[in-house]
Amino acid sequence: MEAFGATAGMKLPSRIDRGGMTTFPVQPSSCDWSERLDTPDAALFDWENLRHYVTFARTQSLSSAARELGVEHATVARRIAALESSLNLKLVDRRKRNYEMTPFGHRIAEIAGRMQKDAKAIAKMALSVRTEMVADLSVSAPPLLTSEFIAPHLGRLRREHPSINVSLLMQDDIGGGHPEPDLMIRLCRPTQMDLVARKFGTVSFGLYGSSHYLANHTREQYEYILYDESMEHSRQQVWLREIAAERPVVLRARSLEVQASAARAGIGMALLPNFYARKDPTLEKAQLNGSDLMIDIWLVVHEDLRKEAPIRSLMDFLVSCFPTEAFF
Repeated sequence: MEAFGATAGMKLPSRIDRGGMTTFPVQPSSCDWSERLDTPDAALFDWENLRHYVTFARTQSLSSAARELGVEHATVARRIAALESSLNLKLVDRRKRNYEMTPFGHRIAEIAGRMQKDAKAIAKMALSVRTEMVADLSVSAPPLLTSEFIAPHLGRLRREHPSINVSLLMQDDIGGGHPEPDLMIRLCRPTQMDLVARKFGTVSFGLYGSSHYLANHTREQYEYILYDESMEHSRQQVWLREIAAERPVVLRARSLEVQASAARAGIGMALLPNFYARKDPTLEKAQLNGSDLMIDIWLVVHEDLRKEAPIRSLMDFLVSCFPTEAFF
């Protein structure tokens, strides 16, 4: 994320004189950044740590923050701990099962939230004044949607909009030193007030295994491939757990490509997008009593950015990359 900039420090008196009261030396505050910016300790205050904490504070969940940031939930926990260490403040209470923010944690989150919003406003304003210049824009999307639908059409984008340069970020890249993307494609609708979401498609998911596996296992004998803990509250994982019930879980993986490869190897059943699994002759779809899982696709943009010409052009291009059917 972009640095928010230095804050000018205040000059503190060396002593406090209260008439006949005893005077004590006044030490500079540990938060006097103007005095600390050139010291080794200043480097410990990592803005990425703060960004992870702000996201956790808004979502009130490590796993929800991890999904939004596109990282593992352990990364969020590690970032919060690093921020606490650099500030020398306890921001969350870990004694209970779920993290709970301390009073100091609430105050830090409130201040940091305002700083983050101001930083976004600066970035968006800078983009708005260069609409006639080359626009370097970033798009974050699930890896499979990027490789299957967006990447094959990039030649058309270049021909139609040569002034737009695109960085394609996988969701796992977000938070790893990359700035926040200009556009996002998500499989769940965001709840942040400063984001605008447009539904532009629906992906259908089915349960798949190798042909040999299905021929040798009844439904009651299925073993399952699930997502990892970072996707624990996703609709896909909830659906899988309902189907799997008490049956064994033989593998956990976030990557759909890894899940498909494991299912192809015959170790169990995986929930895969139909558009992807149907192309693989070694995979066979299980016939279940219920219907397929339907997941909506959302194109997400910041409210103060969506009217900019390069952004609108890129939004239109992204939507055109996907099938026009009601679901696929």
